[in-house]
Amino acid sequence: SGMRVLTPSRALACLDIFPNIDRIKKVQCPVFIIHGKQDEEVSFQHGVALQMAVREDCRTDPWWVPDKGHNDIVDGPGIVEYIQRLNRFVRSLDD
Repeated sequence: SGMRVLTPSRALACLDIFPNIDRIKKVQCPVFIIHGKQDEEVSFQHGVALQMAVREDCRTDPWWVPDKGHNDIVDGPGIVEYIQRLNRFVRSLDD
């Protein structure tokens, strides 16, 4: 979430316009988290925390993308794996 990425202090949480970590707890459908392990804009640990905050019955296996950052997951040959994983997730919704 916005301000929480910049500082671990909860004092600024009220200014956070992206309170994902709070909102994700209310989601009642399957969730697929994708996060680059080399992300320098949003800490990888933030992605892990988001995954753990998803209700257990809505949690699916995340994709922790090695050697990718914030906006480059689909660059180069990574686009193929991205499409495959996204298709697998979408198909699982029919189950």
